[in-house]
Amino acid sequence: MILDGLVAQNSTQYSRSTEHANEMQKSKKKGKTRGNDAARLSAAILHLSSWANKSRHPDPTPPRTDFHTHSNLSDGFLSPAEVVNRAHRNGVKVLALTDHDTMAGVPLALKAAQEHRIRLIPGVEISAKFGSSSQQLRGQEEPVHILAYYSCCGPAHCKEMEATLLQIREGRYIRAQAMVQKLESLNKPIKWDDVLEIAGKGVAPCRPHVAQALVAAGHVNSVEEAFSRYLNNSGPAYVAGAEQPAADVVRLIHRTGGMAVLAHPWTLKHPFPLIERLKDAGLDAIEVYKSDGKDAVSAEWATAYELMKLGGSDFHGRGTIDEIDIGGTSIPALAMLQFLTVAQPIWSSALRLIVQEFAESTSVHDMDHEYWKGDIFVQEVEGRFCLVFSAWLTDEEKSVVQNEARTLGLMHEVTLQQGFECISVIKVS
Repeated sequence: MILDGLVAQNSTQYSRSTEHANEMQKSKKKGKTRGNDAARLSAAILHLSSWANKSRHPDPTPPRTDFHTHSNLSDGFLSPAEVVNRAHRNGVKVLALTDHDTMAGVPLALKAAQEHRIRLIPGVEISAKFGSSSQQLRGQEEPVHILAYYSCCGPAHCKEMEATLLQIREGRYIRAQAMVQKLESLNKPIKWDDVLEIAGKGVAPCRPHVAQALVAAGHVNSVEEAFSRYLNNSGPAYVAGAEQPAADVVRLIHRTGGMAVLAHPWTLKHPFPLIERLKDAGLDAIEVYKSDGKDAVSAEWATAYELMKLGGSDFHGRGTIDEIDIGGTSIPALAMLQFLTVAQPIWSSALRLIVQEFAESTSVHDMDHEYWKGDIFVQEVEGRFCLVFSAWLTDEEKSVVQNEARTLGLMHEVTLQQGFECISVIKVS
């Protein structure tokens, strides 16, 4: 009996010792995992800081970013330069200008960004549509917005992208006029000239411009009321525009060397068939991080469809109390690093296409400052045409440009532009 008791006691002690050892092992593994996670995060922050600040001595704090902003060249209220100045005031180091269906503000924003040493990402928010076959026949497709993000030098095949954006913008005039007519039939008349004046010279009118005209005419008290009563997607004055099929837009973005991101998916009525279709077309990410934090449902969709997570403030400069300012949306460093890691080879391919387009061009005089929608330009020096690439190129991107130039039999050299080293590809006239 005594022996049996000792055996039982030893067995219990052994069991407890084993449990303790297992718990210690688990604790060590958790500690090691936490240590690895901390190391990964620290490395990610240093990489992002180096990329954002173009510095070999990066800041150990994550750079402040904003990947979704608008200027008054679409439906925002501030000029592109004012958007950049506000970003600088708020400590933003990486900024994407993503106006609706136009990249006209990018060159203007770049000038201001260079003064403040802000890395500007050329972008655009493209109006699209999606629906089943029956919805298409009934004209009941759902509006969808796709964000495009490019390298510092902007898109390749600029003419193709600009032709698509122009078609959408021209459709905005027809759409806005139709809205004015609908409002007339609802006994809420506004003047077409007022809508154009509010939009500004050369800016295609958007729904917010019609909404402001309703406010000015005294029919509603605010832009928000105008949307809720008349201009929302189901409103009595709503009119569909000249949007492109969403999957076609994703493919266009990829052809021009950009990253395609689904904007504000939480506003969609039928997200699942859309995301499935866009995933098949090559969608890279969806917006998850927004002004009031991470959208849990959108994050679940991103995980389920193996899409990256991105986000931004969607700043318009309305001046309302509830609008989150530029830089007010935080993107985790690891999510940001994943996006850049995937973007790098795509952006490098765009740089190759840009060099090829320059080599094949018969009239480089057409490639003026308005042609490019990024930090890149052509200048003529002593009978030689020089395609000057952005000083923000990474070392890897510089190598891509130089190697492609050599492959095509073009010269290249390092030049100084405003005190910064740039790669120039040279073509003799």
